[in-house]
Amino acid sequence: MALALRLSFLLLLAACFAASAADPPEPKVFRLEPKKMAGIDHGKAVVVKGEAGQQPHRFLIDNLTSLMPVTVLLRPVRDGDQVGIKLTKYGWNQPLRSGETRNEPVSFKIRTEGEFQISVDAAQDKTPYRLLVWVGDEVKPELVPVVVKASEYGGAKKEGGSLLPWFIVGALVVVIGVLAAVFLRRKSS
Repeated sequence: MALALRLSFLLLLAACFAASAADPPEPKVFRLEPKKMAGIDHGKAVVVKGEAGQQPHRFLIDNLTSLMPVTVLLRPVRDGDQVGIKLTKYGWNQPLRSGETRNEPVSFKIRTEGEFQISVDAAQDKTPYRLLVWVGDEVKPELVPVVVKASEYGGAKKEGGSLLPWFIVGALVVVIGVLAAVFLRRKSS
């Protein structure tokens, strides 16, 4: 009985090693940190030089706000090479945007909160590529105040104002005049 248990444990252990050897290792995820670069006046950027293959290169960009514009640009080094790109937010297998270089670079302009992921791959191993990620400065919109002081609100009258009150006063004078004429006419009869 003990020998049977030992043999079954060894077979189970061998099966686990065989299963782990058959699966390719998960690709590493590299955190990209955009920095100020010469020639870029606004925002920060990071450039990645790599050689793509069937195993994707994975990158992560974080610390973003929805007020920061982001541009992701992928281009092959050699003309005619095809390199694929996928942008994801949650799972690597759920791309929100994807594209492939076909004689020209692929570019995405996005805004997001928090982080997003980039996956780069190619059908042929050792396909050289360049990846540029630009994160713009935070855009702060000018908001008009909802509440204004009474002294600022009264400035509209100085500019001319509306003629509507004058029309209302004129209409009331005409209506009162007509009613007075009707009333005086009935009284004299």
